[in-house]
Amino acid sequence: MPNGSMRVIAAMARKGGSGKTTLTRALISAAVAAGRRVTIVDADSTGVLSTWHHRAEARDYGSPLLHLVEVQSVAAIEREIDRLYEEDLTDFVFIDTAGVGAEWSDSVAVLADHLVTPVMLSTSDFDVGEQTALWFEKLATRVDDPAALPRHHVVLNMVESKTTKADAALIQRAIQRFPVVETVMMRRNAYKDMDEKGLLHAIALERQNDPNPLMKPHVRPVVEALEEAMDILNAIIAE
Repeated sequence: MPNGSMRVIAAMARKGGSGKTTLTRALISAAVAAGRRVTIVDADSTGVLSTWHHRAEARDYGSPLLHLVEVQSVAAIEREIDRLYEEDLTDFVFIDTAGVGAEWSDSVAVLADHLVTPVMLSTSDFDVGEQTALWFEKLATRVDDPAALPRHHVVLNMVESKTTKADAALIQRAIQRFPVVETVMMRRNAYKDMDEKGLLHAIALERQNDPNPLMKPHVRPVVEALEEAMDILNAIIAE
């Protein structure tokens, strides 16, 4: 039977370097840690997410719940989403995109249930986030049924634990301009470990089971990152 609860989440940003792929990896980690079946569709020509998945599998930081699908076109993405839905093969589909500037951005967007855009706290990154928001707002004028468009969510990304006055001003500005997810993504070393190795919960389990007692204090920072990612994912799918 078709999986009516399957959710398609596409990460989109106007340019690279915004933390889009790191956010996607964190959300994938959260979904897998919750026991959900996850399918990755890497639509970024750099193939960074695919490479990460292969590296995680090779180093035992992956999961049987996580699968990668390689496609070459928007039509192929649509066919794959339909297949996954009809055959009830997954609970989440995560699409990592090359950027809003690509010609196929509109087509990918209408396939998703949710669009997620990371925005870092700098004036330049805020401007890029605004370009992405404007693209999405104008998309409603280019489709037949605007009500069928996905929900757009903005995640404030790589936020420092101690915010400056400038940071606080940008946060307030972002809240006023964007559909901001309440939980922010902090700047954490655990996300660097995730990028290097694989799924967050797999990293936490390895450290928890390490016979070296000196590794035990390193478990909590990974768990905190995972909890943060779970809060963000739950906020996205709750809307």
